Amino acid sequence: MTVSQRTHPVQPKKIAYCGYDFFHACLRDLLERSFEIGCVFSFECDNRYNYNEYLREICRNRGIPLYLTPVDASCVQDLARQGYELLISAGYKHKLPDLAPFGIKGINVHPTLLPLGRGVWPLPWTLLSQQPRSGVTVHKLSPVFDGGDILAQRDFAVSPAEDLETLSAKLQMLAVEVLAAVVANLQDSWDNATPQTHRVSAVPMYSQQQRTLDWRNRVADIERICRAFGKFGSYARFEGQDWLVTKLSVWSQAHGFTPGTVVHKTNTEMIVAAGDGMVCLQYFQPL
Repeated sequence: MTVSQRTHPVQPKKIAYCGYDFFHACLRDLLERSFEIGCVFSFECDNRYNYNEYLREICRNRGIPLYLTPVDASCVQDLARQGYELLISAGYKHKLPDLAPFGIKGINVHPTLLPLGRGVWPLPWTLLSQQPRSGVTVHKLSPVFDGGDILAQRDFAVSPAEDLETLSAKLQMLAVEVLAAVVANLQDSWDNATPQTHRVSAVPMYSQQQRTLDWRNRVADIERICRAFGKFGSYARFEGQDWLVTKLSVWSQAHGFTPGTVVHKTNTEMIVAAGDGMVCLQYFQPL
């Protein structure tokens, strides 16, 4: 039977879910749509920068087993024996084994418009490279990290004032819709997947140097770095000390100060001279 001849979408009967709280709404939505999620795999989180508290709560309330050990080939073999047909990866940090020999389909939720922005932390890249649009890609799992055929993709315009937190929230909400549509019509999506063949770009993890504010730069560039790393922080040095900065504001202003000079202090802010203006540090702490 061809895709056009099908009268009802073919949906998976039993699903394993892998991830953490970044995409927790996806898990919650699939359960509310009555998809059978038989088990959830996550990993130990620091509960400061990454969390799985929502996943734990969902599993506890629904009576779903949650495992923190990495998924390996023996685990996949057990899933196949239990009748699992689909494995969903949504922010799962471990590389998953090849599922094809076990007859299980595997899909991944990725927070960029693949093939642009492959990698484990592409959101800062979206802002630092000033991408005009971002979005969610659901693709087949493949041996190439983030390289599988695209099942579905939705995009939106990136605001000039976008920061890591607003971008994350938009992607998380959009992912719920995109993933649900793929799972509800899995076989059709699978049969009509599109290979990733153009403009491939991979994003490495950013070093501390790449996250460091250079006071000689334009204030627009300094502000962009801070927006890109948000609550995870940018690094800065002033008054002979290293600092972690999570929020700042900037303005252009001609001045005669050496970049990096603290030119004014309030009870809670510091004003630092930059290449073409001033930087108002609002949330920062010493390292």
